[in-house]
Amino acid sequence: MDQRSTYLGELRANWQVLLATSLGSAVGLQLFSYVTSIFGPYLIGEFHWSRSQFALIGLAMFAALLALPLAGRLTDRFGVRRMALVGVVLTPLPLLSYSLMQGHFAVYFATSCTQLAIGSLTGPVVYTRLIAANFDRARGLALTIVMCAPAFLGAVAARVITAVNEGYGWRMGYRGLALFVLIAGLVAVALIPAGASDVKQSGAKPQGDLGRTLREIARTPVFWVIFTAMLLCTLPTPLHGSQLGILMREQNLSATAAADMVSVYAIGTVIGRIVCGLALDRYPARWVTAISMILPAFGLLLIASPMDSALAVGFGLLLLGVTIGAEGDLLSFLVARYFRLDIFSTTLSLAYCAVFIGSASGALILSGLLKSYGSFAPFLVLSSATVLLGSLLFLLLPSSPRARMDRVS
Repeated sequence: MDQRSTYLGELRANWQVLLATSLGSAVGLQLFSYVTSIFGPYLIGEFHWSRSQFALIGLAMFAALLALPLAGRLTDRFGVRRMALVGVVLTPLPLLSYSLMQGHFAVYFATSCTQLAIGSLTGPVVYTRLIAANFDRARGLALTIVMCAPAFLGAVAARVITAVNEGYGWRMGYRGLALFVLIAGLVAVALIPAGASDVKQSGAKPQGDLGRTLREIARTPVFWVIFTAMLLCTLPTPLHGSQLGILMREQNLSATAAADMVSVYAIGTVIGRIVCGLALDRYPARWVTAISMILPAFGLLLIASPMDSALAVGFGLLLLGVTIGAEGDLLSFLVARYFRLDIFSTTLSLAYCAVFIGSASGALILSGLLKSYGSFAPFLVLSSATVLLGSLLFLLLPSSPRARMDRVS
């Protein structure tokens, strides 16, 4: 019996693909959601930026709206290896730019835009195409393993970067991170087997021109359900992105305790990805998605409550992490389920635009509420409501795919 025909056998047969994708994702775009917030308090302390001003950094997410569709289209046409290599080589440049800053917020904002644009070539839009092309039976579990990698590394990196920042300064922290992601990223690209993601193995080159592909996607109701629901669910993204360290300080936690909370959040993402990935291979996708995405609504309310103990805050962050852990698995899985493989990265890139629109909108709302109220609490309550609504929208997804994407002409 071909070992690819069994659940675990498919994992064994594609171990190198899984290793390359996991390592590439671990040091790619998703890693920065765990580590960049560590630098926030240091930058605010040195450059005396206000919290409401720093919250605007989430608007840099709009840069990804231009970069993601381009990254997705190029990946569908030229394969993962080529596009990931470009991203890996360019990724250290914004990190080095951060380390040279002299206090101009506009420079920090522009650098963040550049980092997100470049990072689109090292994120799920690129790397998970390897999983969509090589896995079927164990696709959910494979995505779980890949999406757990940034969380595992983030849990460790949070403490390491904090130690470097405390001992040698935040500038050295950025430079050390730049060197690490370059070396590890090059190793990941070298591990990608020849032909593992190119159009020959995965089916065919994208059919028709870009306009035709975009019209096909736009006419699919499933896409808009996914897009709208994900936009609402990702409104609180700035809280566990650039603002997490500052939010933890508002909870009266020390720098070390705040770093521990980042690790708790990262552990939550691991739990979310494991449970969600295994569930996707066994249960209806719409129910798994709705249940996974609703949990932060309760975590956000807990953090907004007067209970500022490490236990209460940690549990709230754990619930946030569970969904953020599931988010990456869910988007890739849903796109692979409802759309053709030859337009996988293009569709996924457009779906991820909802994440970035939600994140940027959340940053704008957060900045306004911080300026008006001087506290994160109003935003925590508001985003809890949007997460609840967005998660319920996923129940509108059909119970079975419109068609298997690798069988659609």
